[in-house]
Amino acid sequence: MAKLSTEANYLARLLIIYIIGDFALTPLGGLETRPVSNVTTLGLATLGLLFIGLALNIASLILILRHYKRFPIFGIVGSVLYFPAAIADQTGLFSSLSPPAGITYVEVVEGIVAIGIIVLGARILRNKTVSVP
Repeated sequence: MAKLSTEANYLARLLIIYIIGDFALTPLGGLETRPVSNVTTLGLATLGLLFIGLALNIASLILILRHYKRFPIFGIVGSVLYFPAAIADQTGLFSSLSPPAGITYVEVVEGIVAIGIIVLGARILRNKTVSVP
C-alpha cells in the first residue's frame, strides 16, 4: 500500500476529528441533554443533513485509505452539509430549548474543522487536475 501525500494525511486527520466531533453532538456522546421531543421539524431535517454529511465524510476517509482519486469531493460535500444543523441550532430553530454549552463549543470546533476539510479538499482537487492541451 502506497503512502498518503502530506495533504491527504492532513485531510484524513481532519476527517477523524470531524467524525469524533459529530459523535459528540449526538445523545450517545453525552453532551446533548435536550429531549428529542423538543426538536422541531426543521431540526429533524437539518439532523438528516448532518448524518448524510457524516456518512459522506466516513466514505471520504475510507476512499483516502483506498487511494481513490476523487476522495476530496465526498469530504467537501459532507462538510458543507454540517453547517445547516449548526446554524439552525445556534439560531434556536433546531430545538425549542437552547443548546448546552458543551454542544456550542463542539459545534464551533467542528465548524472550524469542516472549513479546514473544505479548503484542503479543494486544494487537493486543484493540484490533481490535469490541464487538457
